[in-house]
Amino acid sequence: MSVMLFVLGLFLIAVGIILSTVTQTVTKYRNVYGFQVPYQETIQPYVGVGGFMVLVGIIVLVVAFIRTRSKKTFSMRERWRYPKTEQV
Repeated sequence: MSVMLFVLGLFLIAVGIILSTVTQTVTKYRNVYGFQVPYQETIQPYVGVGGFMVLVGIIVLVVAFIRTRSKKTFSMRERWRYPKTEQV
């Protein structure tokens, strides 16, 4: 389960970065001395969504890391609490 969360986190971070870098050119018009003059402006329409996905991806990575660490710590405690018995 932790491996799947880790991969999901990496995927969300990658897609979020890609969405944040997408640009779009939009033609707008401005009024100059009564004439409408077209000009182009470059916008990034998916920056908010991309940033949110990166944030969620980082949170998922932290959760996966904590779950992995807690399982290892628990198994070490169990080994320490119950010593190995000799088999005859």
